[in-house]
Amino acid sequence: MIFKKLKIEDTKSFCDLIVDMYSHLDNIEWFSPMPFDYDNVKSIIEKPRFYILGAFDKDFLCAVSSLDYKCGKLIGKIDFPKECDTNKLVEFGFTMVHSNYRGQGIMKKLVAQLIDTSKKQGLEWAFGKVHKDNLASSTSLIRNGFEKKMKYNKPVKVADIKQLLADKVLSKTATNNIIERLSRISNEEFINVDYDILIKKL
Repeated sequence: MIFKKLKIEDTKSFCDLIVDMYSHLDNIEWFSPMPFDYDNVKSIIEKPRFYILGAFDKDFLCAVSSLDYKCGKLIGKIDFPKECDTNKLVEFGFTMVHSNYRGQGIMKKLVAQLIDTSKKQGLEWAFGKVHKDNLASSTSLIRNGFEKKMKYNKPVKVADIKQLLADKVLSKTATNNIIERLSRISNEEFINVDYDILIKKL
């Protein structure tokens, strides 16, 4: 397994990985909607806001995780612990592992690599935002020294979720779950999703 920062030439592989993630995801609320078309994914890779680390099996992109230097724009929305210097804080975001490579400890290795990168960049704190029921992602962070510190309730646009349904990339289980969830709300722009915030001193 080779770990390296994604480049523009990895855009198509990243698009395919996102589609695979959605098509094997039982609960859409575990992952905030993100685009998977070539141009939008290319722009994500190009943004200096993100450092996206990929795990490659030869030339095949089997997993990614990232640093978000803008912390998901959550600074000011979350009361981080007083000792946490938010000027030296980074978010570990959108981790995904291809369905054929799960259960091999790749996510834990990606997080370890990002911890090392963050330290080299002079960052002192890191956090991850994980859906309260997403045990695999929580476990990977906890095994790398993160601790659950607080809750966060995030509003997610209903229009974005409906677009994923229209694109027909979701698994049957995720499709049924989100249709049932949407049937319980009427004329609302957002649904509220509950996350745990896990923090680590680097």
